[in-house]
Amino acid sequence: MIFRIELRRSIAPWAGLALVVLALGFLFLLSGPWWKVPAPWTANTTTTALWVRFLLQFLWPVVVGAGAIQGMRDRRSGMTELLATTSRPAWQRALRLAGAVAALTGLGYLVVFGVGVAEVLAHDGFVSAGLVPVVGVGVLGVVAGSWLGLAVGRLLPHPLTAPGLAVLTLVATTLCWMSLEPDLETVLPRRVGPLAPALAEPRGSMVTTAVSLDAGQAVWFLGLAVTGFLLLSVQSVRARLLSLLPLVAGVAIALPLFPAEILTSDSFAARKVCDGPICVAELHRDRLAALAGPGREALAMLAKLPGAPTRVEEQVAPSPVERPPRDSGVVYLDFQRNDILLRADASDLRLAVLSGAGVPPCLPPSHADVSDVGARMIAAAYFTGELKTLPEFARNWFKTRSGPIEQAWQKFQALPADVRFARVVALRQALLTCQGDPLDTLVPGAAQ
Repeated sequence: MIFRIELRRSIAPWAGLALVVLALGFLFLLSGPWWKVPAPWTANTTTTALWVRFLLQFLWPVVVGAGAIQGMRDRRSGMTELLATTSRPAWQRALRLAGAVAALTGLGYLVVFGVGVAEVLAHDGFVSAGLVPVVGVGVLGVVAGSWLGLAVGRLLPHPLTAPGLAVLTLVATTLCWMSLEPDLETVLPRRVGPLAPALAEPRGSMVTTAVSLDAGQAVWFLGLAVTGFLLLSVQSVRARLLSLLPLVAGVAIALPLFPAEILTSDSFAARKVCDGPICVAELHRDRLAALAGPGREALAMLAKLPGAPTRVEEQVAPSPVERPPRDSGVVYLDFQRNDILLRADASDLRLAVLSGAGVPPCLPPSHADVSDVGARMIAAAYFTGELKTLPEFARNWFKTRSGPIEQAWQKFQALPADVRFARVVALRQALLTCQGDPLDTLVPGAAQ
């Protein structure tokens, strides 16, 4: 009965509603990175969970601030002394209020994630059990934040407490988030970043949180929640000081557990599915049938090279890489960052395997270079006899820069057969070691 009353008379319903409205506003009104490769939020439920955790950078301050508003209720309404005379223990009264706030803010978080799951299903995405720890720790973080706000509001019932606490939480959460992003200058040490529930961008549709991160954050948020609840329910100064012990213990246990890399491969989405020597990730199982035939044809063409590759596999790296992985025995294709391959026909898939004589570029995926692209195009054309644009993100960029590559191809064709073969072998070695200019290796002077 009392719990139902708290659900109606507290700020809990409005806090949960604000969380839902703000989160869905971000997700649907902004194009944001969550709609784009390599980690669209509709591709995998675990990726969806990671993006919702990312949004806690903005949502957690709202939750903490709302909790502070609610925490000031009794003191500002002049009911503190009256409630203190009742026979019911303070912790029981606090439990109803804290339970109501936690239930509806946690429910709001789950509603946002539920909308994301519906989007994944509507886009024929992948449903993975890897979402469970990501979502669970996120809910625990939301609950801990709401109880922290309740405690601060109870201790400091001033009109500026709630907005001030929300701003401080936003600043702290942003600094923690920045320490987790690989491309940003940071103020806080990277190991401190996971103390906030917001995570860095997933940057891949086959990643999830590391087990040690989940364990560390679970301990930390549990300690924070316990401290918040104790501060809400105890009265004496001594008891309040003792209430800080769970928070201190949570930090002491969590910090050593936090890993250097917070994201790792999702063992469900990244699991290999193979047809002989051709393998893709479980997330892209539907591409295996399309790749199997062209992949075998391309491997047969490459077989005449010394140390030729014998397998084609999908690259499932858990984070952005400065240099794509390379292996003399494996041709790696990146379906995550090169979404053109997800729609490519048999001809383009064969061309992708033959590109660079079976070796990926030495440049980061987002860096297109005439020498690199041109050399890999000519290497593929050596086997097919026709110079064609590669099926990758540089396709549109290449249209205005095709002249030098076509000239280099004509010079390459004019070379004797044994020289062309030796140049392709040399290019393959240059791409495997990432030493030298690729186009200059095939056609000396063409890169100038």
